[in-house]
Amino acid sequence: MTENDFDVVVVGAGRAGTAAAYKLATEGFDVALVERAKQPGMKNVTGGVLYGQILDELVPEFPEEAPLERHVVEHNIKLLHDDAEVSIGYRDLALREEPNYTLMLGKFDRWFVDRAVDEGVLFIPETTVMDVSQNDDHAVVHTDRENGDLACHAVIGADGVNTTVGRQTGIQRTMRNEDMALSVKKVIDVGRNTIDERFNLDSDEGAAYIYTGFPTGAPTIGYFIYTFDEYISVGAVGGLETLRYLGNEGYGDSGTPLYSLLEEFMQLDPVRPYVQGDDVEEYQGILVPEHSYDSLPERHDRRVALIGDAAGLVLNKGYTFRGLDYGIKSGLVAAEAAMACDVDADWDAFGRRYDDGLEDSYVLQDMKQHRHLPKFLKNERMYDAYPGVAADTLRGMYSAGSDAQGLTWRQAYRAFRRSDAGVFDLVKDGYRALRSL
Repeated sequence: MTENDFDVVVVGAGRAGTAAAYKLATEGFDVALVERAKQPGMKNVTGGVLYGQILDELVPEFPEEAPLERHVVEHNIKLLHDDAEVSIGYRDLALREEPNYTLMLGKFDRWFVDRAVDEGVLFIPETTVMDVSQNDDHAVVHTDRENGDLACHAVIGADGVNTTVGRQTGIQRTMRNEDMALSVKKVIDVGRNTIDERFNLDSDEGAAYIYTGFPTGAPTIGYFIYTFDEYISVGAVGGLETLRYLGNEGYGDSGTPLYSLLEEFMQLDPVRPYVQGDDVEEYQGILVPEHSYDSLPERHDRRVALIGDAAGLVLNKGYTFRGLDYGIKSGLVAAEAAMACDVDADWDAFGRRYDDGLEDSYVLQDMKQHRHLPKFLKNERMYDAYPGVAADTLRGMYSAGSDAQGLTWRQAYRAFRRSDAGVFDLVKDGYRALRSL
């Protein structure tokens, strides 16, 4: 029997990996948390909304101690079509009773890792994992440090969409363009008072805005604005396949068009008043997974489990993005699997137990329920025809000459006839929408 250095080695110090390490350390396990960057959060792009109930269960005091930004009480969905915007807003102070906050991941990740270290986790920064091997009675994480091999009972891979742990163990193949999206974000310093006035917010209230419909007819391209304490985060997300097509069509002078599309988006008349500001604090990009439940990659082997982005656990619901809480939950499921293996000394069952637990968790249940949504969101009519129908109908309703145009339903019918959608398309897309939700 090999003398292990640790019970579990976790690769990647984002929320998912740190949650797993934190949970195991509180249960008395010897845990190493390996991170490629110099400090936690350096590789993470500024975040969005954390639906924090899952973290509330792990660290109940986090709302008082963590470096949170604003308590989200307002969500907006905005459909763009030419110069028009159709908006669906939801504001509810009852949301204050839920632990949902905007985050700047760099600050939050450092706090979370510090909490894990306080519980006994050994944090090993500036260390690149080169390989992972599994032997009869242990696993080894091979790093770029001299004498840096870490023997353990099990390995948890939380190292992102291009997971080294997943590729080196043969669990995953190299990701394809259709499995990934690019996210770029700009963080602008505008000041607390300006944010409160610009977004009609009080005290620490926060708002989240989701946009689609620009450029017209381009599926899977979306934009967002999140309010932080003193900053706003404005960004874009686009599937790599769509971005490749847009690049071939001439968007952007070179490389991906997403950076130039973000700049053009910020200059749109409905958007510009929200995002004005010259002091740019960050401008970053990151690859994120883009899977449906049916296309999720493999996520485990005998003594290895992949969690968070490494397991593809992100879902674009159209009206919100879920990923931060999915990662934390998957980390806790991996920790629970390790605890069960320790009880009966059957560490060869670690990967299988993790996968069974994840299938029973709300993460995969949610993704399963919305398994048809990713395909539905690739429908070009959702980014052109239907926003156009809505804008034309509302223009008729509110225009000074609307009475001359006939009854509202007739205006809507004429707007629909002018669009590229047919009756059969409407029926088909309506059915797909209901099935997706």
